[in-house]
Amino acid sequence: MKVNYRDNLYKEVLRTMSECVMILEKSGKMVALNENAEKILGIKSEFLTKSSLMQLEYVKEDGSPLPYSQLPGIITLKHGIPFYNFILGINNGNSYIKWISVNSTPLKICDNEEQAALVTISDITEWKNTEHDLIRAKEEAEKANMAKSDFLSKMSHELRTPLNGILGFAQLLEMDETLNKEQGDFVQEILGGGRHLLSLINDILDVSRIETGQLKVSIEEVDLLTIINECINIVQPLAKKKRISIHNQLDQWQTVFVLADPIRLKQILLNLLDNAIKYNREGGKVIIFSYLKGNDQFIHFVDTGVGLSDEEYQKVFIPFYRIEGTQEEGTGIGLYLVKQLVQLMGGNISVTSQKGVGSDFFFSLPLPNDLKAVMRWGEEVVLTEGNFRKADCYRLLYIEDNESNLNLVRNIMKSQPSYTLLSARTGKEGLEMAANENVDLILLDLNLPDIHGYEIFDMLKTMKQTKDIAVIAVSANAIPQDIQYTLDKGFDNYVTKPFNVKEFLTIIRETLNSTINQNIPDDKILSTGPHGEEAVSAKTLQLSLKDLKKLKEKNYKAAIAMHYTENDFSTAIISGLKDTFEKMGIEVVAVTDAQFKVAKQISDIEIIMAKKPDVIVSLPVDPVATAPAFKKAAEAGIKLIFMDSMPAGLEFGKDYVSVVSSDNYGNGTFAGEIMGKELKGKGKIGVIFHNIDFFVNNQRVKAFETTIKEKYPNIKIVARVGITTPTDAEKVASGMLARNPDLDGIFAIWDEPAEGALAAARKAGINDIVITTVDLGSNVALQIASEGNIKGLGAQLPYENGVAQAIIAGYSLLGKEVAPFYVVPAMKVTKENVLKVWKLAYRQDPPDAIQKYF
Repeated sequence: MKVNYRDNLYKEVLRTMSECVMILEKSGKMVALNENAEKILGIKSEFLTKSSLMQLEYVKEDGSPLPYSQLPGIITLKHGIPFYNFILGINNGNSYIKWISVNSTPLKICDNEEQAALVTISDITEWKNTEHDLIRAKEEAEKANMAKSDFLSKMSHELRTPLNGILGFAQLLEMDETLNKEQGDFVQEILGGGRHLLSLINDILDVSRIETGQLKVSIEEVDLLTIINECINIVQPLAKKKRISIHNQLDQWQTVFVLADPIRLKQILLNLLDNAIKYNREGGKVIIFSYLKGNDQFIHFVDTGVGLSDEEYQKVFIPFYRIEGTQEEGTGIGLYLVKQLVQLMGGNISVTSQKGVGSDFFFSLPLPNDLKAVMRWGEEVVLTEGNFRKADCYRLLYIEDNESNLNLVRNIMKSQPSYTLLSARTGKEGLEMAANENVDLILLDLNLPDIHGYEIFDMLKTMKQTKDIAVIAVSANAIPQDIQYTLDKGFDNYVTKPFNVKEFLTIIRETLNSTINQNIPDDKILSTGPHGEEAVSAKTLQLSLKDLKKLKEKNYKAAIAMHYTENDFSTAIISGLKDTFEKMGIEVVAVTDAQFKVAKQISDIEIIMAKKPDVIVSLPVDPVATAPAFKKAAEAGIKLIFMDSMPAGLEFGKDYVSVVSSDNYGNGTFAGEIMGKELKGKGKIGVIFHNIDFFVNNQRVKAFETTIKEKYPNIKIVARVGITTPTDAEKVASGMLARNPDLDGIFAIWDEPAEGALAAARKAGINDIVITTVDLGSNVALQIASEGNIKGLGAQLPYENGVAQAIIAGYSLLGKEVAPFYVVPAMKVTKENVLKVWKLAYRQDPPDAIQKYF
């Protein structure tokens, strides 16, 4: 008998395999090639059939049912699609699921070319259970970590609250000049212990946040030398106590930039410097040097201290490890925290040391992209009692249920005669006081017994009496994301307990600082200055409390020289100027109206100069003819701020301070867009412009005509006529209509000429002409509201113009830098928004005659 050794070899190999191997044929026949079907599937080889396999319950990895028809072998048999390491479970009725991995490949039966599938099945239950245990352990560890983080957060809050009282009252004692030396030393011990405890709380919180992935860094380009010098200045007092000299070997004339979070980098540097001093010997040294290596900057801190053994310096970055035999305070988490922060910023840290000689801690940080592979080795006025007058007093409301904290703030405010402190013990009481008392600022504790601080804040912002009051959050919660959430809600600032008294007062002052800051829209500015200067938004202008105090001390005088004062526009400008000057303590000694007459304005300037003002704000009648008069005023030392136009030949920075205007190009563009829309993109129109060469009026006309030509090519400008005064408009419009009786629209340079064009159209019996303009006067607003011939316009914000001009005057008197050209953004006005724009432009409700149409 002839033995087939190859067949015997195949059978032996199949027998020794741990997998179950089988062939599935399309006819339904199933052949077990080894005997592992029973071991893995629970089916004896001789009973392996389609029916026996269908009786089993299969599940996917997510636990959902897997139909028999979706088994890998069945799909391979049907469609010839192979599967590799397809994981599924078999529920055999016991309390557990058996997990298997299936490979399935197409197979041709040689004798009849019938489609078949070769299926290999492995039992992976043990591996799957181990994976499940690991996932469960990981989830439990994450839950425990989150619980720890939550616990530390709550503990931080509970510890910070009593610390607020300890450190707060200790700081008040520190400020008491009647204490003797021994008492002063006791106070310093209290402050030192309290601050050390606060530092430990902060470090533990940082570690917790890193471990839970909650601590984020904000990477930016940082000037390394600047921040190292800041840190050296902070630790110098500690170094002097031990007579330790700090040698900064970074080149003071070179800039070294790294990519880092500036706040966290400062934390790293201070920690390393603090250690280099604490663990140093009396009279020792600390040497700082840095160098470039590859695309990383390395920073070294070398000390001449006690040093570390080989075993110790391998452990110093382990949390809570303390060097044996040291007498220094600490928890052993400082260096661990430093390592985590360095790694978060993309760097590495290490140490070399020798016992009795000293240590070298060094870390690396990446360079900005443009520096890679290249070798490149803000005044605070202390407000004293003498600085304040009665008009400078502010009323503060502190809503706080903790008596100790209330008492602390009351005592702090005793040294601040400018502040009157009101207090409320509950949220409800605080809301009532805020609504009924004249309050300038609210200090709001977030954790009140009756209403949460967030709810109180929302209520304050919805009440008419309180919506504009500044609110500072006061809380023991120092978690960064919670602070950011609070500020994102709209709080003006955030103070954490325990607060530093000086910082607390600074935050209050800074929150009150932006006393004048006009409500101007942030729209794109299209205009340029009289000499092509880039426009600066008036939104950038503001004065601080410190600025106001300086201005008020000087008793400055101002004058306003207009060339017309009878219409809505000029009246609103003057109101904005007067109101703002009053807040600045500047007396307005004259308001003149030249009535479009050059000689009258020249005479007005002479009269004004006799009153010796420090500032003149003016709208010149004629930039050429009035120039000598303004030049004379400049030579007399009077600061000149112009609106809309400027006298010819005067030099910025020498003869005048600045020019303020509306975005006249933007307004002309809006007038053109409204015209194009109303005429549906086709027709004939005329333009009434101003004969005098005012650059702002020129920009209006240029913008209007450019918009028509570029956006509405089927609208033709067939007539252009100039005027010298507004009263000319009706006459020139009548002539324009007589020559062009088929005119569909007219653009007039401002509202009064638009009224003249309207009167001319009515006299000519033309009722369907479209008129657009610039400037929102009451008559044109009435036309827009009533859907008359004037369909819309580009509006200036005259009151805000006045505010801007007054603030620039304040800048000049304070010696602040001023741009040559400031612009208040334009506003497109149609019937849909005429009421809203009126209120913004004039700071008052529209006349009843306009409101009745809404």
